[in-house]
Amino acid sequence: MHNRSVAKIATAFAPLRWLTDPCADVSSAVRPILLAQLISSPFAIVMGAVNSLIVSVAGLLRHGGTVLACCVALEIAMLLARMLAIRRIGRIRRAGEVPRIELAVLLSALWCALQGGLAFFVMQTNDLPLMVLCTTLIMGIAGPICARNYAAPRLALLLVCLCDLPFKAGAVLSGNPWLLILLPMMVPFFLGVMQIVMTFNKTLISALNAEARNNYLAEHDPLTGLLNRQGLEAAISTLPGSEDRMIAVLGIDLDGFKQVNDSHGHVAGDVLLKEVGVRLSESVRPEDLLARIGGDEFVVVIRNMETTAVARTADRLVACVAGARFHVAGASISVGASIGYACFPDDAQTIDELRLQADNALYAAKRAGKGKGMRYMHSCAPQGACAP
Repeated sequence: MHNRSVAKIATAFAPLRWLTDPCADVSSAVRPILLAQLISSPFAIVMGAVNSLIVSVAGLLRHGGTVLACCVALEIAMLLARMLAIRRIGRIRRAGEVPRIELAVLLSALWCALQGGLAFFVMQTNDLPLMVLCTTLIMGIAGPICARNYAAPRLALLLVCLCDLPFKAGAVLSGNPWLLILLPMMVPFFLGVMQIVMTFNKTLISALNAEARNNYLAEHDPLTGLLNRQGLEAAISTLPGSEDRMIAVLGIDLDGFKQVNDSHGHVAGDVLLKEVGVRLSESVRPEDLLARIGGDEFVVVIRNMETTAVARTADRLVACVAGARFHVAGASISVGASIGYACFPDDAQTIDELRLQADNALYAAKRAGKGKGMRYMHSCAPQGACAP
């Protein structure tokens, strides 16, 4: 899941969001992956443009005229615009950002409308070779449209309609009565298109939802729902390491948790851990990382906060645990918390070293009498004292 391409719709324009909706219940992690499917396979874009350009040039050579000349010019301009949009998306991805795809979707719709307009004109020429070429083009377009856009069924149907309906309208208006047979053929054609699109859509979404669920379980603690050690490692690996960004790691250990387990049992201990997790979640900012890394050990990673504010946060977290009564196994109990923390880049040169220093500060806080927050200092040896 982490290695998949992602994209976003950043506009508040409701019709576009409606068109690109996956028409299924998907998580916030899956939706960007589905949107990225709409800009996949640039080779198919080029091949479709080449085929439509061939038909336009053939029509221009056989009949001339302003309409077909405009079709040729628009085909070339549209291909260049779509390739530039794809190239821009590629640059954004290489920069590590999530690309917007509104322009790419709009260009796809305009290109499909161009094919429909070309087909409408050609089918009224009664030029049999050109009509066969145009029919082959439109039928050949329908498959790739379904294959590229099944992640957004409404958009896929719209694009097929933009190509196919003008084609059939042009055929019906050509004056050849045999082409009226295309009208009753429209219903099974569109039913078949929607069945293909929805089948692929459901298969992809099921696979992505299962993958997202497995990733969530692999990176989250099943008891508290917080990040686990693996999830914390993955989240920390994405943090910036430049010296102009303050990062603090706070190690939290519960005081008196063993006595709860001994007196009330491990089930009660699990209930307590869940309640402590909720208390801590409510006491940190949404952008901070909170994890349970094992037993009664928690870790908070804070970004972009001054050192003095980190100290106040540590004190607040100690108080939020120690100042609460937890209702466990029919009893009202209390536990304390000890916190050791270190700040980057003041206390360490790497994130790994920062976590080690936070551990050392936590051990010092436990030895100093528990129930307090301590910061690691450069002058502290692992067995030395740290700053309160």
